Amino acid sequence: MKNFVSNIWKSLKTVFLITSLLALTACSTGANSFANASQKIVSYHFFSYDGIYDTPAWAKQVDLLEYSYGDELRKTHDLVKYGKESLPSGAGFGVNMPAGEFLYVKWRIKATGEEVEYKVDLRDLIPKNMFDLRITFVIDGKQLYVYLVTRLAKPKDAPILKTSWSRNNLTYEIYPNNTYKK
Repeated sequence: MKNFVSNIWKSLKTVFLITSLLALTACSTGANSFANASQKIVSYHFFSYDGIYDTPAWAKQVDLLEYSYGDELRKTHDLVKYGKESLPSGAGFGVNMPAGEFLYVKWRIKATGEEVEYKVDLRDLIPKNMFDLRITFVIDGKQLYVYLVTRLAKPKDAPILKTSWSRNNLTYEIYPNNTYKK
């Protein structure tokens, strides 16, 4: 009986040791990001747009028809529903997701009815680990602008860009001109 209890005690200590090592490994890799099976880094970050507070207030000039930030999550894609003219003038969310490989945006210019669409390859423009960063876009006529927004306060000498986020946050234009250096 004594050997039986001793063997169980040794087994429990081994299980405890393995569990502790796994927990330490998980803590050291961080709870905010992790790699999925395809080695894409999944991190909590944000996607948003705001056609009212951006400069110009593009929602007055265009109808947003569709957007897609990557193709990993259904939440990162939306298109105009039957019977509607446009998507809402603003939307946003934060979620654990891999960095989008592309940003697709389609809109209609109200004055002419012309439809414009862009698909921007983001793979070389944004960090693989997007933890606590934001992707946003601005439409100015036929031109799409894409921005990477940080949580850092905007330096006094940093310019205010077309996105309203740049008024308070350090923000980089990544398309059409890339001002972010990885």
